[in-house]
Amino acid sequence: MPIRSHVRPVVILLSSLWLAACGGGGGFIEVPKEPDAPASQFNISGRLSIAAGISVDGDTNDRFAEYTNNDDPSDPQIISNNALVHGFASARGTGGDSSQERFTTTIDENDYYRVNLQQGQTVRLQVVDASVSNDLDLYLLDSSGTNDIDFSKNEGETGNQEEVSAPTDGEYLINVNAFSGISKYILQILPASSTTVAPPADFVAGELVVQYKPAVGIASRSSATQPRPQLVTMNSARTAMVSSNDPLQVFNPELYEKRRTLIEAKRMQQQDDVEWAEPNYIVQPTLIPNDSRYDQQWHYPAINLPQAWDLSTGEATPEVIVAVIDSGVYMDHPDLAPKLVPGYDFISSTSISRDGDGIDANPDDPGDSDTPGASSWHGTHVAGTVAARSNNGVGVAGVSWGAKIMPLRALGKIGNTFDISESIRFAARLSNDSGTIPTRKADIINLSLGGTGFSNTLLSAITDARDAGVIIVAAAGNENVSTPFYPAAYEGVIGVSATNPQATKASYSNFGTYVDIAAPGGEMQQGVSFGVLSTVADDSSGVRVPAVAFSQGTSMAAPHVAGVIALMKAVHPGLTETQFMGLLSTCAITNKTTPCEWDNQLGYGQIDAYKAVAEARRLAAGGTTPALPAIVQSDKTQLFFASTVSEQSFVLSNVGDNDVAYLQITDSSSWLTITPTADVSDGLGTYTASVNRTDLIDGEYTGTIRVTYKDSTAAEVTKTLQFSVTMQVGTVISAGVMTQQYVLLEDADCVTEDCVLQTVFADSSTGYFVFNGVEPGNYRLYAGSDIDVDGLICGAGETCGAYPSLGAEQIIRITDRNVSGRDFLLNLNGAGGVASSGTLQIQKLQPAGQSGKAR
Repeated sequence: MPIRSHVRPVVILLSSLWLAACGGGGGFIEVPKEPDAPASQFNISGRLSIAAGISVDGDTNDRFAEYTNNDDPSDPQIISNNALVHGFASARGTGGDSSQERFTTTIDENDYYRVNLQQGQTVRLQVVDASVSNDLDLYLLDSSGTNDIDFSKNEGETGNQEEVSAPTDGEYLINVNAFSGISKYILQILPASSTTVAPPADFVAGELVVQYKPAVGIASRSSATQPRPQLVTMNSARTAMVSSNDPLQVFNPELYEKRRTLIEAKRMQQQDDVEWAEPNYIVQPTLIPNDSRYDQQWHYPAINLPQAWDLSTGEATPEVIVAVIDSGVYMDHPDLAPKLVPGYDFISSTSISRDGDGIDANPDDPGDSDTPGASSWHGTHVAGTVAARSNNGVGVAGVSWGAKIMPLRALGKIGNTFDISESIRFAARLSNDSGTIPTRKADIINLSLGGTGFSNTLLSAITDARDAGVIIVAAAGNENVSTPFYPAAYEGVIGVSATNPQATKASYSNFGTYVDIAAPGGEMQQGVSFGVLSTVADDSSGVRVPAVAFSQGTSMAAPHVAGVIALMKAVHPGLTETQFMGLLSTCAITNKTTPCEWDNQLGYGQIDAYKAVAEARRLAAGGTTPALPAIVQSDKTQLFFASTVSEQSFVLSNVGDNDVAYLQITDSSSWLTITPTADVSDGLGTYTASVNRTDLIDGEYTGTIRVTYKDSTAAEVTKTLQFSVTMQVGTVISAGVMTQQYVLLEDADCVTEDCVLQTVFADSSTGYFVFNGVEPGNYRLYAGSDIDVDGLICGAGETCGAYPSLGAEQIIRITDRNVSGRDFLLNLNGAGGVASSGTLQIQKLQPAGQSGKAR
């Protein structure tokens, strides 16, 4: 959904507040109290919170934001080694309104950050406004500033992403340098990879090797058809323009000269008569990247998927088809393109479709926002969880490796019950407005969408699809309430709530009588930074490119269940909804054992993929239980050592029928030790994992425990179980840091472009906001930062959110009283395509008298 923030409302408010205030800087705006409103006017209030791990540059362009100078390497801004920082840098003045902008006539050429990095951690800089005239570079220095460890200085539009890596554990300085122009940026610190990182090439300070173009240059070489590269000694007078007041020159003159050399090489590269220019290198190393992201998909071991894959990866003939009815799919994503079967676009209204037409055979997702970097790519994220291309060495894995995805586009800027109903009918090979039906119907439909309105239109389509033999899975909603949420609350639809890494209900997840089962949905707030990782697009540069991103919501939980059902259908094609619900009601396919009791938070428990596939095999064999191969399972799918914890235990057991021939445990980290206890026999039993923090710098460390074993009947086949270990050393800053946020009150009944009625500041320390003098009516709430002061919130590189979650906007009705407690979470737009944090809502009211599903 686009963020309907416009220049006029924001700018007018900032101007009036500035004139009313005394002094500059952030935090001086007094948040209004809730006064007694006139009888016909009321208040709307709430609090904002920021997603865990997000931080902000101390000196953005927003004069209303808190200010901390980070221009000096001797006094850098401290960030954690799992940070996601949104910032601003400029090589020239903005020329804007000095009452609102901090760098109207001055520049913000350098931002320095101090961080403790683990060997192999990568620092990634995304230049949000990259162009020929807007160019930022990235440097990594050791903490003393005596060595230039790594640098990345791609140019212009090709340099929208820069990366540097830490060769060893240690304390570092990160420097974002504005080579030219003005840009927002996102600085992301990624987990350590197993690849050994070599330092960059060393070079001679003050010397460049330049290749001039043929027949161009001074007379002494003008006749040469192809001049040789020339060694050029830099002219200090010419390069003094780099910055005569650069604090790096005082902090470390030698390092200053090296960076000056790199910058001058880049300047010469842009001259018309120069083919290329580079430093005079002393050493030329190579760097071997590792782009696999499966290790970050904690949510798969959490449901015992690796063990399920030992039984089946979902390969079947014909393939199991899962219809993803959502915002469409970015069809050129390499992790999805080979997995797609023909779908359809059922968005009938051109005012919400964003693709300029009505229904057609193209379900490609153009994004749901007009602002680059602000689209949710919701359907792409959901589809990747169901069945992203797996075991191919790149990107992420899907739950079912063999399933196919039928992309059906029903959600644009918003969605409606009719378009979704037509999509359901198409998926089930029933008559629909397209006048076509697919070659094969879908086996499973995933609906990561919904609302509180009971719709007979939607119920009718769902009933017909179920009668056609399609199993339907739907998200339970993200408002942390028990109000029935449709379609999850319809009888016969599998309603899925969301769990966190502790396998308990996620803070946002709905609950109630309609919840049947739970699955990982992620938790990215309250000091926790575990999201669900899947496929998205990234259009922050103005062009869609493949990406992956973390997100949270019951939208992310539902496709885990749909994917597991696809695995079950691969081994038992005849699996019916009745059989699935029968297995579910006895807890045969969840993590609940004794007693098997339904509860209103997780239903019958969190899905267990291994149990589910094993039960499907039993059904396929006519109710008998075929011998299962040896499958080693751990009772812990990840270990987390908080700063005060040094020892934890885990239990390895064989849940298969065959014996284990041998078993070996290894770990990837020098600080981690695995010790068997006395009850271990043949490698199975209880182990103690202990960590040693001696001589380790403060920060967050990640490692892997790998269990290798063989089945006694197939000793030549080696199987592997692995799970992640995370250790904190010292103080790790994981809670999000909030810069100045602007909260927008929008008229929900507005049909024009300018729908924003009021804009207010949120208190930067508490997140509290209040709108006064609100008349009865229907409203929506949005919030975000404006760090470049372009009068727009929610651009790429800025925070953004909506009540109750972005992509799941809910109408707030004012009738005859104040409304409070409208709290919601903000996330960062454009960080590799950060997806929305929840389900997309059908805007339809629930008639009186409707209730949750009968149980």
